[in-house]
Amino acid sequence: MKQIVNMMFVLLFTNLAMAADPVEVPMDELAQESVYPVFDHPQSVKNRNVATKGRLDVGLFGGYALTEPIYDTAKFGVAANYHFSELHSLGALFSQNSTGLSKDGQGLKDNNGLDFNRAPKPKNTMMLDYNWKPYYGKLSLSKLAVINTTIYGSAAAGMVAYEHKSFPAIALGIGERFYFNKSLSLKADLRLFVHQAPIPFFKAKNGTGMTDGSNGTTGTTAPAFEQFEERITYTTNLEVGLNYLF
Repeated sequence: MKQIVNMMFVLLFTNLAMAADPVEVPMDELAQESVYPVFDHPQSVKNRNVATKGRLDVGLFGGYALTEPIYDTAKFGVAANYHFSELHSLGALFSQNSTGLSKDGQGLKDNNGLDFNRAPKPKNTMMLDYNWKPYYGKLSLSKLAVINTTIYGSAAAGMVAYEHKSFPAIALGIGERFYFNKSLSLKADLRLFVHQAPIPFFKAKNGTGMTDGSNGTTGTTAPAFEQFEERITYTTNLEVGLNYLF
């Protein structure tokens, strides 16, 4: 009896499947091209809330060197950029280095009597700074506010001054601005500086050297700055500051 019922179900569904007619859709009714999404407020998506063309950008910043082992890595400075268009700007920056040694440099002095204050230290940096700003966007952290942001690449050239002489330098980097309104912004830059610099690791000779006589070391006379050899130096800097558009 069970087998007869199963055969009846098979025959029933077979007939239903055979009875279905194929569905044909005319070609002229099918979509022939892609369709872009439609926004409820297209102008708010396309328009810039912050226009920079023809405006002067002035700001203060602070930073530190990520790859400096001997000297204090902090720096403070001022920068200004004129925006020729929404893509290009040109300006200048000046930064002043902090004096003294880093934590590692001070440790070498305290533990081994090596005084790297005897070596010429970087004092300040002056550069022309070009920015290319290909990306502009809007960031919403809540439904109440929108932060406008710009991502840009930077290329700078100028001079790095040490205590005894100055060296030509270039810097390449990437940065981003976060606009709180149409004028005030938070700016962050990551730059790689390349320039000639004196080597602070001076090998003692003719009674001169880096040891100051503490911790049982043999005291030496501080070498003249001109005695330090030079080499190409690469330093990565992180800078953060506040800028205002006039």
